Amino acid sequence: MAGGLQKLDFELIEINMLPTEYRQKKADLSWLSDMRVVWSTFAVICVALILLLLHHHTVETANELKREIAQTKEEVEKERPFLEEINKLERELKGIEQKKNALRSIQVSRKRWVVLFDNLSTALPPNTWVTSITQNEGLLNISCSTWSFSEIALYMLKLEQKESITSVALTNINASKINGEDGYNFTLNVSFDINLGLETGVR
Repeated sequence: MAGGLQKLDFELIEINMLPTEYRQKKADLSWLSDMRVVWSTFAVICVALILLLLHHHTVETANELKREIAQTKEEVEKERPFLEEINKLERELKGIEQKKNALRSIQVSRKRWVVLFDNLSTALPPNTWVTSITQNEGLLNISCSTWSFSEIALYMLKLEQKESITSVALTNINASKINGEDGYNFTLNVSFDINLGLETGVR
């Protein structure tokens, strides 16, 4: 060959000489090098890694919370005797306060009735007397008798002038015989100050 060896280009041809029933089809793996497959596989792997990390983080967080709860319970159990002592003291203080309020109520009631009876008696006219008194919270129902009709208005006027009395109303009046003489029976509704008997209340 003149001028050196000449390079020959030729294509390799493969011929399968086996009978048809013994021939095996060669697997086509060219799709593995397809970029779409490569990137899809990469994306699936990334998502799987992210999910794995999230699961790991969730498990660790849950375990940490469980440890903190267990530690808190342990501390609470240590402090339980002190809490029971505090609750016991609170119950004792509550009982003492209730007894104190009861004693104060008795004292207030006593002062209240002393003041009310003093007001009712000092305002009473000469020919009038009280026959009964009933109480409904801040209201007194007073039944009286008198020989003088004018003393009914006088009694109401004097009661209204008392600081402990807030209002006076005549609810009933009728003529009657008292020891054989003409007289009148009447009923008054008297409201008094709810602070009556307290240290800062009226006297």
